[in-house]
Amino acid sequence: MAYVDPVKNKAGEITSYRVKWRLGGARDGKWEGERFLDVTSAEVFRDAVNDNAQQWPPGWVKGKGYIAPGSEDEARFVFEAYARESIKNRTGVEDRYRDAIVKELETYILPTFAHCDIRSTEHFSKATIGAWVNELAATYVWRGSKRKLMAPKTVKNLHGLLSSILQEAVLEEPPLRLRNPCALTRLPRLDDDGLDEDDDGGGGEEMEFMTPEEVEGIASHMPSEGGAQLVRDKYAMGARWGEITAVARRHLTPPEQRADGKPHMRIARAWKRAKGKGHYLGKPKSKRSRRSLRVDGVTWGRMVGRGLLGLPHGELLYQGPNGGRWVYSTFYDQWQHGVKGAKKAGLLPEWKNPTPHDLRHSHAAALLSAGHSLTYVQRRLGHESIKTTSDRYGHLLPVADDAAMRTIEKSLGGDSGAELLDDEPETTRPDRSVFAAHLGSALLGFTSREVAETAAAGWAQSAGSPVRVETWSLEWWQRTVPGGATQLRTEVPERAWVWRAGPARYSADGTECAAGGEVHEAVGRWVWDFEAAFTDETAESRTEWVPGEPVTEAEAWGLDRDAVRAAYERARTDALRVCGLNPVGGRGRVEVPEV
Repeated sequence: MAYVDPVKNKAGEITSYRVKWRLGGARDGKWEGERFLDVTSAEVFRDAVNDNAQQWPPGWVKGKGYIAPGSEDEARFVFEAYARESIKNRTGVEDRYRDAIVKELETYILPTFAHCDIRSTEHFSKATIGAWVNELAATYVWRGSKRKLMAPKTVKNLHGLLSSILQEAVLEEPPLRLRNPCALTRLPRLDDDGLDEDDDGGGGEEMEFMTPEEVEGIASHMPSEGGAQLVRDKYAMGARWGEITAVARRHLTPPEQRADGKPHMRIARAWKRAKGKGHYLGKPKSKRSRRSLRVDGVTWGRMVGRGLLGLPHGELLYQGPNGGRWVYSTFYDQWQHGVKGAKKAGLLPEWKNPTPHDLRHSHAAALLSAGHSLTYVQRRLGHESIKTTSDRYGHLLPVADDAAMRTIEKSLGGDSGAELLDDEPETTRPDRSVFAAHLGSALLGFTSREVAETAAAGWAQSAGSPVRVETWSLEWWQRTVPGGATQLRTEVPERAWVWRAGPARYSADGTECAAGGEVHEAVGRWVWDFEAAFTDETAESRTEWVPGEPVTEAEAWGLDRDAVRAAYERARTDALRVCGLNPVGGRGRVEVPEV
């Protein structure tokens, strides 16, 4: 039951009255409270809470009191207004994704719930949401030239969006709803037929795997040489459309510039799109999407033959027919032409209807069918979670299938006598070895001694100190290193020549602390991808207060010396602006945007 609790000051005098109760009256219910200046108002509110089953009285706004129906505040409880405000205020969401959420809201949710009251148990109930879900499951949508039922996963995503909005209403103070009725909805099975969206923004449940010969057949019938090159290279690299079309000359590393002597391509950015902003270059899909891909010899030879190494540092490798960004719709038209030509020439079966994204699927299939590990494919594709790789491509692993059959045979009393295959992924074999190398303060594990020794030799050359490669058991590695087998490397770590200027240090009055003129010079050195100073950006900078000291630091680093110098000067200017604001021992921090 709600009760009135007098609030007293240090002298023991009553200064106000707080009504307290447990939400819903349950013993473990959340404590709620409202404060009043006089005891009479508090008692009236207490009785209203008790009359409303230990809930906030309808129409009461915490800290304000009753709001008259029809007021401006009442308008915010209309679902459309509440939902748009909810999406607008979500943090950590890219503009492109926020725009996509709004589009889904407008297309699939507002036609049903736009004018409903977010607080109403009649408007939002198990029955109304169930009817809406059934309507979505019966909705046909277009995917290219195909008209199919909406996929169960798409229904689940839309249901999740509605649920997140209603959950905010439950968590309001005071709550606008007692519970979220979406929790009572039974969704369609995810293995039912229907359209689905790939985690990379393309493809779908119906993946079309192509052989290298079929890929070449499509490439040979593309109407432009640029389109043909992109088909071949996208298959060879397995990158997403937005990633590979964002690669510039500076993201290619020739073999002579790497410790392992092998060419690489860095995936450091991707094309994004935002409402009112159009297309722009931003970060890839996730942290693991920022990766370095080994380029095979055939693909590298084609790149060199096309003169890509002679391009300006920042120029795109793959450009549309009129230069600049490849527009997907333009490429798709060429792709359709290539598919039809390949079928006509007998180079692609009539029953196959691949999309450009199937080049990525086919890349993964080629690797897994040859026995390469899921972990290796996960890192090459840039999946954030290995579960995504396993769920999508795990059935292609021939080794896993062979091992499973041997296990079943043995359990049934049979014994094929077959030994564990030599090409089984190393990270799944408890008897396999890990080759560990201490590169400076970092401990790195490799699946191959040859790769480990190559990395050690490269480190010794750049750091001037020898490195010994140790052989560990996989079991001991998993006990010692957080993440275990997922932290093993199959390739030599990437390294880059990074220029660094600073740090310059300034006291609170703007006086530069004695450091010598050399601190302002841009100095370059090799930096490995496991070191904190590693970057694949032209220039980055930092301006921040030093914790516990009345000192402000400014520095810059990056791949381009001139850009680093310019960024450093801007960082120093910013340091002079903020150094006087430094609270000694404070936690303030000012970040300068990347250049």
